[in-house]
Amino acid sequence: MTLCVNARDLDLTEPATDHSVFVHVKQVEAERAPWLAAQAGLRVIGDLVMAPH
Repeated sequence: MTLCVNARDLDLTEPATDHSVFVHVKQVEAERAPWLAAQAGLRVIGDLVMAPH
Protein backbone atom coordinates (compact mmCIF):
# COMPACT_ATOMS: atom_id res chain seq x y z
CA MET A 1 0.00 0.00 0.00
CA THR A 2 1.17 3.51 -0.81
CA LEU A 3 -0.24 6.61 0.89
CA CYS A 4 0.04 10.10 -0.54
CA VAL A 5 -1.10 12.81 1.84
CA ASN A 6 -2.48 16.13 0.58
CA ALA A 7 -1.92 15.17 -3.06
CA ARG A 8 -4.28 14.16 -5.85
CA ASP A 9 -1.93 11.70 -7.57
CA LEU A 10 0.82 9.20 -6.82
CA ASP A 11 3.45 11.34 -8.52
CA LEU A 12 2.74 14.18 -6.06
CA THR A 13 2.40 16.63 -8.95
CA GLU A 14 -1.11 17.84 -8.15
CA PRO A 15 -1.38 19.27 -4.61
CA ALA A 16 -4.68 18.97 -2.77
CA THR A 17 -6.13 22.05 -1.12
CA ASP A 18 -7.77 19.92 1.58
CA HIS A 19 -6.57 17.20 3.90
CA SER A 20 -6.85 14.12 1.74
CA VAL A 21 -5.20 10.74 1.50
CA PHE A 22 -4.68 9.02 -1.84
CA VAL A 23 -4.31 5.27 -1.24
CA HIS A 24 -2.65 2.97 -3.77
CA VAL A 25 -3.21 -0.76 -3.26
CA LYS A 26 -3.06 -3.91 -5.33
CA GLN A 27 -6.18 -4.55 -7.40
CA VAL A 28 -7.11 -7.61 -5.32
CA GLU A 29 -7.13 -5.41 -2.19
CA ALA A 30 -9.25 -2.59 -3.67
CA GLU A 31 -12.42 -3.75 -1.92
CA ARG A 32 -10.69 -3.11 1.42
CA ALA A 33 -10.57 0.67 0.83
CA PRO A 34 -14.02 1.32 2.40
CA TRP A 35 -13.03 -0.78 5.43
CA LEU A 36 -9.75 1.12 5.81
CA ALA A 37 -11.51 4.49 5.63
CA ALA A 38 -14.12 3.35 8.17
CA GLN A 39 -11.36 2.54 10.67
CA ALA A 40 -10.57 6.25 10.75
CA GLY A 41 -14.26 7.22 10.87
CA LEU A 42 -14.20 8.32 7.22
CA ARG A 43 -15.46 7.11 3.85
CA VAL A 44 -14.14 6.72 0.32
CA ILE A 45 -15.03 9.79 -1.74
CA GLY A 46 -13.37 9.00 -5.08
CA ASP A 47 -13.78 6.40 -7.75
CA LEU A 48 -11.53 3.38 -8.16
CA VAL A 49 -8.73 4.25 -10.58
CA MET A 50 -6.79 1.42 -12.17
CA ALA A 51 -3.07 1.98 -12.75
CA PRO A 52 -1.70 1.15 -16.20
CA HIS A 53 0.25 -2.08 -16.41
